[in-house]
Amino acid sequence: MTTIVEVKHSPVHGKGVFATRNIKKGEVIVESHMALVHVNENLPEALATLQFPWTDEYDAICLSDVGSFFNHNCEPSAEIINRDFTNLVQTFAAKTDITKGDEITIYYNDAFEKFINE
Repeated sequence: MTTIVEVKHSPVHGKGVFATRNIKKGEVIVESHMALVHVNENLPEALATLQFPWTDEYDAICLSDVGSFFNHNCEPSAEIINRDFTNLVQTFAAKTDITKGDEITIYYNDAFEKFINE
C-alpha cells in the first residue's frame, strides 16, 4: 500500500505531516488507531502534546500512522471526519485540495488557539 503522506521536519513546529502526492478535498488521509488515557493522567510533555480529546473521561493518543504529527493551523487543510469509539480509530480527511509537498495541518481547538495567541 502506498502512503499519501510522510512525517518529516516541519517549519511550523517539530515534526509535521506532508503530502507525498496531490490530495483532493474530502479524500481520506489516514485512519489512526488510538489508545485511551484518563484526562487526569499526568503524562510527560512529549506524550501530552500528542493527545486528542476523546470523551469527557478520556483523551486519546494515536498509536499508528501519522495522526499525532499534524500541526495546528487556524485555517487547516485537514480535519477529523470520524471518531470510532468502539474500535478506537480516528479518521482524518482533506478539508481542502492539498498539493504534493505541502504540510497538512488541522485545527486543534479554540482553547489551543487562545493559548498560542496570548
